[in-house]
Amino acid sequence: MGVKAMEQQDLSKVGMELKRLRTKHSYTQEQIANDLGCTVSFISNIENNRAKLNLRVLLYYAKLCNVTLDSILNAGEYTGDADTDEKKRSEARDAELLNIVHQFSVEEQDKMIKILKFIKDM
Repeated sequence: MGVKAMEQQDLSKVGMELKRLRTKHSYTQEQIANDLGCTVSFISNIENNRAKLNLRVLLYYAKLCNVTLDSILNAGEYTGDADTDEKKRSEARDAELLNIVHQFSVEEQDKMIKILKFIKDM
């Protein structure tokens, strides 16, 4: 996602997404606050968009709930139209895969391609 797109993106739904993820996984604000070494009121403020987000909090929620940062940051971007939403999810997955793959050498990428083709043909 480019800087311009990030500027235009509505981040007001990110806090709500963090709360949704926390409650979906049955964590309390107190558990989150203890893990992060902050106050419960700070977590409440984050989830209710009254405090600025920071990368440490975003990474914590993503790891805790086994989701990508992209899925958290894109909260509320989906339209309700199943085809359009699936296309956006697919594009987000593609971007995440490319980001991961580009972290490897060309030789390692070639090996990954062979492995993926093998798995696909199983």
